[in-house]
Amino acid sequence: MSGNQTTGGDSCLTNVTRRQAVKMGVTAAGLTSLAGCAGGDSGTTITLASVMEEGTSLVHAGKRFKERMEEESDGDITVDFSYGGSYGSEVETFDLMSEGAVDMYTGGSDAYDVHAPEYYFFNTPFVLESFEHQQKIMETDEFNEEVYPALEEAGIRVAGPRVYRGMRHFTSNKPVRAPEDVQGMDLRLPSHDAWVNAWESVGASPTPVSLDELYSGLQQGVVGASEGPPAQISSLSLWEVQDYYSLTSHLPQSGQMYVSTSFYDGLDESDQEMFDEIVSEVTEEATQWARDTEEELLTEIEENGMEIIDDVNSEAFYEAAAPAIEQLFEETYAGTWDEWQNL
Repeated sequence: MSGNQTTGGDSCLTNVTRRQAVKMGVTAAGLTSLAGCAGGDSGTTITLASVMEEGTSLVHAGKRFKERMEEESDGDITVDFSYGGSYGSEVETFDLMSEGAVDMYTGGSDAYDVHAPEYYFFNTPFVLESFEHQQKIMETDEFNEEVYPALEEAGIRVAGPRVYRGMRHFTSNKPVRAPEDVQGMDLRLPSHDAWVNAWESVGASPTPVSLDELYSGLQQGVVGASEGPPAQISSLSLWEVQDYYSLTSHLPQSGQMYVSTSFYDGLDESDQEMFDEIVSEVTEEATQWARDTEEELLTEIEENGMEIIDDVNSEAFYEAAAPAIEQLFEETYAGTWDEWQNL
């Protein structure tokens, strides 16, 4: 199996985090060298990154991939797995993957928004109501013919099936039950125009903040509310900075494992088969793990002092967002909202 070959000696970057290296302008080759340092004196290292934290299904998938790959290669392959945003934001990490500095990523769907924005509706709030519907859409001929080739052109290949992350809900310092409760509220969102448009239609005042800066943003009052699945609230201990978790159910959240096309194409056929088999198994396992733990996480959130608001008028939120969603389908998204909803 080919990959980033590790080297010994004093050539490694020391006392510098990967995120600092990115900010310092270290080249792709330099980051590859940095990743290689973690692997020891010989063998092959696969660099795997995530912006997500411990306790999320995509990090669970990454850890299981590392275990399985190192096991089944009899230690010939080391997986250097760095999560929590050590390579920077998700978009920054995808850029590094395109440059060959990162071999794999396990996380969200920013690559779709950047490279196939007309199909990003699958990961837009208030469009779909279930993970199963999302999966069905992403397995269509249209996605296979239009979306995945666009990602591969950018050097990014999807690896394994989609991974469930949990239903996204709303965190705040006051109860939220209907759209009128979020009017003018400073809401942290990822940097996606579609998400901003949808929540503006509901009445919130969105502020894009990267996931790795979410806790500090809430703590320092940069934003006053957030939204995300139970695993995100738990992994970031948001109960320390937010009082309420309102079950708006506005997006069935999922993610993906990805591999650099240059790395994958460099594998021989038998190694590709082993890689595909392991990725498929660990992603399916991660989805089941997420389903099994979602209720447990809600209990954990409540036990840590966050009040769960379960009498939310979710339908009213969808209705309030509908004008923005309809406009997105008219101006940006492929097909029509009705066609995808009825698939």
